[in-house]
Amino acid sequence: MVLLCITRLYTNLHYSSMSIDWTQEVKEYKEQYDDEDGIYEYIESLLPQYYGDIYQTYHDVIGTPLNITIEPQHVGIELWRIMNGHIYAELCELFFNAWNEAEEEEE
Repeated sequence: MVLLCITRLYTNLHYSSMSIDWTQEVKEYKEQYDDEDGIYEYIESLLPQYYGDIYQTYHDVIGTPLNITIEPQHVGIELWRIMNGHIYAELCELFFNAWNEAEEEEE
């Protein structure tokens, strides 16, 4: 994954869709940055860093990690990295849903 330039840290925060106000996150992003180039790095900065937080976030956002299907490209990758990849995809979807709503309101 990309090394982050963003110094924003979220510790011990569970990332269920109820705990992050995605409309506020989009607004904050648009206030801080004037283009869309850094969206993926911004979302990546929201990922949990510690094993316990990764597990809890995965459980809150997606469900039990016992249902993860290990695919051929996952062989040799630590389970926490696979879980963070799934969390990242889910956070992207939530962020872009809020982004599209904000874009529609601006028009």
